[in-house]
Amino acid sequence: MAKIFNVIGQFIHQHAVAVITVVLALTVAVGVGITKIQMTMGNDMFVSTKSKLYQDTQTYSNHFGGDSFVVLIKANNGTAVNTKTFQAVTKFEKNAKQITNVKGATSIVDVINQEMAGGDTSMRSGANSPELQKRLMAELSASDKKKLSADLQTILTSQQKQKLLTYATTNLNSEQKQQMATAQAQLSALPQAQQQSASAKMQSQLMTKLNATQQVKVQAYSMSLLNAGQTSKLSSELMGMLPSVQNMKTSTIHALLYSNDGKLPSAMKQLLPKNGKYILVSIPTTAKSSMNDYQSIYGSLKSTLKDSGLKTSAYSVSIGGNPAIQGSIAPVMMHTMGIMLGASVILMIVILLIVFPVRRRVLPLVVTLVGIVWTFGLMGWFGLKLSMATMATLPILMGLGTDFAVQFLNRYEEEFRQHPVSAEATQRATKYTGPAVATAVVVMIFSFLTMHLSKAPMMKGFGTTLAIGVAVCYVVELALVFAYLALVDRKSVKQSVTTRPFKPSRLSQVLRGYSRWVMKHALVLVIVGAVAGVAGFFFEGKLGIETDVQKMIPQDMPALVANKQIIKQVGSQTKLTYMVEAKDVRSQKVVNYLRSFGKDEQAKYGKGKIETISSLATTLDGMNADIGTQKALNHEVSTLPQAISNQFVTSDHQAASITVTLNKHLSSADGLKLMNNITKDAQKHPAGVRIAVAGGQAELLQGISNMTANHGLIIIAGLAIIFIVLLLVYRKVKDAIYPILPIAIVLGLSPLTLYALGISYNPVTVALSSLVLGIGTEFTILVLERYSEERRRGTDVPVAIENAIGSVGQAITVSGLTVMGGFSTLMFGGFPVLQSFGLITVLDTGYSLLMTLTIMPAVIYLFRKRK
Repeated sequence: MAKIFNVIGQFIHQHAVAVITVVLALTVAVGVGITKIQMTMGNDMFVSTKSKLYQDTQTYSNHFGGDSFVVLIKANNGTAVNTKTFQAVTKFEKNAKQITNVKGATSIVDVINQEMAGGDTSMRSGANSPELQKRLMAELSASDKKKLSADLQTILTSQQKQKLLTYATTNLNSEQKQQMATAQAQLSALPQAQQQSASAKMQSQLMTKLNATQQVKVQAYSMSLLNAGQTSKLSSELMGMLPSVQNMKTSTIHALLYSNDGKLPSAMKQLLPKNGKYILVSIPTTAKSSMNDYQSIYGSLKSTLKDSGLKTSAYSVSIGGNPAIQGSIAPVMMHTMGIMLGASVILMIVILLIVFPVRRRVLPLVVTLVGIVWTFGLMGWFGLKLSMATMATLPILMGLGTDFAVQFLNRYEEEFRQHPVSAEATQRATKYTGPAVATAVVVMIFSFLTMHLSKAPMMKGFGTTLAIGVAVCYVVELALVFAYLALVDRKSVKQSVTTRPFKPSRLSQVLRGYSRWVMKHALVLVIVGAVAGVAGFFFEGKLGIETDVQKMIPQDMPALVANKQIIKQVGSQTKLTYMVEAKDVRSQKVVNYLRSFGKDEQAKYGKGKIETISSLATTLDGMNADIGTQKALNHEVSTLPQAISNQFVTSDHQAASITVTLNKHLSSADGLKLMNNITKDAQKHPAGVRIAVAGGQAELLQGISNMTANHGLIIIAGLAIIFIVLLLVYRKVKDAIYPILPIAIVLGLSPLTLYALGISYNPVTVALSSLVLGIGTEFTILVLERYSEERRRGTDVPVAIENAIGSVGQAITVSGLTVMGGFSTLMFGGFPVLQSFGLITVLDTGYSLLMTLTIMPAVIYLFRKRK
């Protein structure tokens, strides 16, 4: 391998201009892919698109819609139940429904209008009260009142008509009574055959001559005479004549919604929180809406609210829901990445200027930026999405890329000081560092790819992105660093080594002294390190894991703040959904099962875990629906307001939904356990029925299991792969084991640190083991390579260790500090998930550097061949 890299070094030196030109030209071409990068905050981060849960969720979304935006409208000056607000909400909904990828919009206005259109008043308290009838009659036009009065006469029996006439007569004034007497005399003079039709006409004329007060009294009395069938028929006709609820008087709307004690019926409380101080509007999206679609819808909804007159001082409006959060996070992610990039550059410049005592010490950072362009460009070309995990790739590669370039530059400067001819220094530097760093990169790649053993797609994408990143950074930086150095040092004149005496840097001298101290206390240091590492693994199983996306993103995001406000006023929005499939979910067998299942689960787990369980059965029960026969049940389902029926049953009646509202204080881990228990209970269903958990919340909860699944296997596989790679490279078992031992200790210290700091695993920190294996092994490999080089020259073990730590130790110290600087910028972003990840990776990198400089030389010294 050394011969190959010697040829590579010679080629780069001879064609430096061409190499730089080709690399930069390709950088432009590859960089175009950055514009093709798509972001994701969807649940496909946590569950595979091939999983049963994901497929069921897609089916569920096709039936009942995707995630919903939730708009909460507060009336700042009292109740929101008034004509002006209802009209504004109607306009808002109408415009919202026109937005691309919006499936519909539902509010109290829709529910009432659909209910009236169907002639159904069963959901409203006091629907047939005299006061309500009076209000509703006042909303009718004169012609509608006349027609309704005439229609009333047609449905009354002869006995009812006689009672009504008697009652109306007793309420007449003296002038009306005189007119009535005259009409009666004329009626008596008619032949018997004509008297019946004339009597009906006379009664109708009498009703038209009543004043407003008399009409109200007679109307109320006539309603009291009606039987159930007559009442239903007349109510249906009345509802059909009424204007839309948003066009009614405020007093009528109040009478329509509130019972006599001023409280809303239970069926309306979710849509009118706080007894009508708020109005809730639900806006479901289409099943395949993406994060970009959510962003577009979110912006359109804000504009629509303004156009509808709801963004005034009279109202306070909050837009929440998972789509609102996802739709507003993309700009925040890009802003955060900009901050991290800027902070990385500044920190690394400072670190390189302070602790890297060579010429052109900022060069590693410059070529690393080129490697970053390649990495994210290839992400776009390969269709890799930017998630909360992959966005952490930026500072990680800033650190690792700078690390590679530091190794190249450090060795070149060392060779150039001893052999001040550019061609010779280039060839020797590539000959020795090229293979060493290449071995470390190969180990890194395999370490990162072990993330594919995870069941969470986000972790697989993270591992792939890091593997691509370190590979392209290595190739690009190897070419650019040595090509640039060849150009700037080509005119150097060869001088004898004696005229350029080499003086080790202060850092190198400190490291040499430290290596001597380590060898003196080698046994004690190895024992202490081993005990600490083993103790750390004990805490691995005690760490929790957080998959609540809302706790991982900036807490001051407007959409997140709005969502918390909605939860505070409306209650828990954490809804676990189940899809029920049958030949006809309206069958009494299915509906009875839905009722008993909901009651059993509610009783079994209590309010501490489940706030409510809603289904087609609970909706019908809440309406006191007549479902005694299958025919009656089918009729009741068909008359449900569409805004409500769409939530619980499909139009073909082959699928239904069960919604389990979880307690808002329930943790993600407890939520997962509850979901698994309910899913197990749901398998005791009737024959011909299928019940499956589905929906976004189920995917998030399943993500808890997927994130931690195979975590131990990933560590074992990583260690095994590293051992195999190193064994193939070095052909010696001990040389394959040496680099692993210090990092195994770090793998134990990492969970110990997490536990001590009270930090749970999250979708990013769970990848720490792969990162530690990749980054830490690079340090140990570089030390081992330099030690082996010194031994091949015939140097004794103690001196070889001292030379290796004094020379390459300086480079990996600088590299370690730059990597830590890159990771530390994660803490500058507003994402809590990245802040905790940044903190622990800085510490883990520090552990890796310390163990490399301590345990590695100690182990080599202890297991040396003794004379």
